[in-house]
Amino acid sequence: MNEITKAFKEVYNQKKYYLISGTITALLFLFNTLINNYKLLKNEFSIHLFWALIKGAVRNVEPISLLFLVLISLLAGIVVSMSIFLLRKQIVLGAGIGSSGIIVSILAPACPSCALGLLSILGLGGFLAVLPFKGLELGFLGVIVLAFSIWFLARKITTNVCLPPKRSKRKKN
Repeated sequence: MNEITKAFKEVYNQKKYYLISGTITALLFLFNTLINNYKLLKNEFSIHLFWALIKGAVRNVEPISLLFLVLISLLAGIVVSMSIFLLRKQIVLGAGIGSSGIIVSILAPACPSCALGLLSILGLGGFLAVLPFKGLELGFLGVIVLAFSIWFLARKITTNVCLPPKRSKRKKN
């Protein structure tokens, strides 16, 4: 837990990471609340309709599902901020080799938060009815994956790395 606190202090010492986290959180939340009505929004877009669909989605969702949606969106925003911070840190340190793993970690942890909306778009919404907790398992799984990602990223952020000494170029005789 100490590593996570240190990593949060290091990452959120710069105000731009608050903005990144907030933006990603809002985008994921809006995506999940509006994805089922994307055709309506595309054909009849208005700000009033946009806000009405968000309000309606929030009112019609069970409280536990809404809690999972907010929690997953927030955790995904944190993961993206920490991943960007770590990627920039590695570039500055000249350790670009591990950056492909960081880029993948930006995309992968956010997927569980999109799963419910994407399942319904793909016509697999009925699949959730077969599950014992009606799809809440996916939300729980998403929270666990994102929490593990935050812990893993925090360990990488707080690890001190020593750069190898630069080789001196010798002249050939």
